[in-house]
Amino acid sequence: MDDAQKKINVVIAGRSFPVKVTEEEEKSVRNIEKDINSQVLEFQQKYTDKDKLDLVIMVLLTKAFELDRIQSLEEDISQAHAQIDTLESTVDQLL
Repeated sequence: MDDAQKKINVVIAGRSFPVKVTEEEEKSVRNIEKDINSQVLEFQQKYTDKDKLDLVIMVLLTKAFELDRIQSLEEDISQAHAQIDTLESTVDQLL
């Protein structure tokens, strides 16, 4: 696997940030850039009294809440799998 990194510029809410990425990471980073800017634009249209920093923070908070919800769901799924494994083991012992 080629781990060579290259420097790209990511533009969020009109501000440019240099980021080092591998070739494999670049598409993902560009998708994240596009998604964040899209949400900033949506919030900008909805909350016209907010400045860009406020909008970016609102987007990042939204993303953090989504990530937390996903992690919680993953934990629930993991617990459900463990319970299913326990039930299967119990059924196997009874048979």
